[in-house]
Amino acid sequence: MKLLHFADIHIGMENYAKLDPQTGLSTRLLDFFQTFDFIVETAFKESVDAVVFAGDAYKTRDPNPTQQRGFGERIRKIAKRIPVVLVVGNHDTPNAEGKANTLDIYSALEIDNVWVSRQPEFLEIETKSGKLQIVTLPWLHKNDYKTVGEKLHLLYDKIDKSYPAIFLSHSEIIGAEYGSEKGMAIANDVTLPLSLLQDRRLNYVALGHIHKHQVLSTDPLIVYVGSPHRIDFGEEKEEKGICLVDIPKTGKTTFKFLPTNARKFLTITITLKGDDPNPTQTILNEIKKHEIEEKVVKVIINIPAACQQEVQMDKIKKALANAHIIAGISRNIERVERQKFEGVEVETLTPIAALKKYFEAKKYSPEKQKQIEDYAAKLLE
Repeated sequence: MKLLHFADIHIGMENYAKLDPQTGLSTRLLDFFQTFDFIVETAFKESVDAVVFAGDAYKTRDPNPTQQRGFGERIRKIAKRIPVVLVVGNHDTPNAEGKANTLDIYSALEIDNVWVSRQPEFLEIETKSGKLQIVTLPWLHKNDYKTVGEKLHLLYDKIDKSYPAIFLSHSEIIGAEYGSEKGMAIANDVTLPLSLLQDRRLNYVALGHIHKHQVLSTDPLIVYVGSPHRIDFGEEKEEKGICLVDIPKTGKTTFKFLPTNARKFLTITITLKGDDPNPTQTILNEIKKHEIEEKVVKVIINIPAACQQEVQMDKIKKALANAHIIAGISRNIERVERQKFEGVEVETLTPIAALKKYFEAKKYSPEKQKQIEDYAAKLLE
């Protein structure tokens, strides 16, 4: 049996975006839709038996209609051919227990071939390769975790070893390594022990919530698929993807991590030398070494205090024109300790005399000193 496992698509993350002139939508919203399209096409291409989504469809608990339409269109497209199981994530879960979550619409409309789990439960799904058993653990309100261990063991006891069985959850497991998404997490403070998931009756454990892809255990195989798209520069070097899972009739379950078409982020760091006669050209030469087309690009320029030549920002911005967006150009200018005029009472100096003392300390050329003194005299007049 073959499964496609993905999670944390977070539709609605629109940082580093610009307006798409053809659709009038945010380019980052389109990025996330295009990545979802890649997931749909992969499910069909690989002829998987089921698609399992481990929570967090949207950035917020109140997605707008455009975001809901985009997610719903793609779920419906999958469900026409392949069973889809969705567990509710923390970003899908309302603050009040009586409110609907962002995925409840699929249950309310009784969409064929779509299952939504908002509480721990045991599901049996018919696929083209036979029955698939799924124990679910969606994101719960804090008090509901008190008895979760007991509930899961009761659900495990329902597993028939004659058929494949997986665990599908949006949760934080002790020992998992967070990526940069920790700052956007909705606080919960509940972490689950890994041992609670290591039931040998399970063939695979499909996890969501943590954006960094990682394997927590191999017996059974416990996998955080990670997010399919980059959120910010903290995920610049992380590979983003989905998992294709193969559960054989005999032997161990295996999976293949398949990178998605996620937009790339790029940081270019340049450290200038104090005696650089043309720092702007040095920066342009460094930019040329990188493939920037359609990437979200950030440039960091370290400028030593001894560098006297001007950095021409207009030329740098022009060199970055092929980037999807310039996230920022930071100029870090080295600070030096102020010179003290030994043996001189500063209060007794005129402004021009104080300037001359400063120029001597900086070792400016006589020509440069004269030029600046003339400007200073005009300003003082």
